[in-house]
Amino acid sequence: MKKNLLLILMIVSLTSMIFPKDVSPVLSIRYDNLDAGITVSDAIGLQLDLGGDKFTGFDTDGTDYRMYVGWGFGKIGLGHDGATPSVPQYTVGATYPVLDNLNLDLDYVMGTTDVLRLSMSIQF
Repeated sequence: MKKNLLLILMIVSLTSMIFPKDVSPVLSIRYDNLDAGITVSDAIGLQLDLGGDKFTGFDTDGTDYRMYVGWGFGKIGLGHDGATPSVPQYTVGATYPVLDNLNLDLDYVMGTTDVLRLSMSIQF
């Protein structure tokens, strides 16, 4: 599974060189359960710049995945937690640009359990 994701990421990376700043790979380090025991995971995905402050994309950590849209500082997402089948997962959060390609995200994840997620995302 991860082999396929890396292959897709490499193909999209080459595509992003042809069309700069339209599609960019995103790597994230996530800190889940900020209100209880913190768990750390990493995620990989793609983000598409729609112009202005608007963007859309998807990301996965290998078990759960989500598609998201954002405008300015706000971000909403719809996905699935791979640990519990047939239970959707929703995210509502904010994105703060730290540097040109480094973002800090704070999401409220609603699904089987409601948790806060803090993540650092790097765009290429």
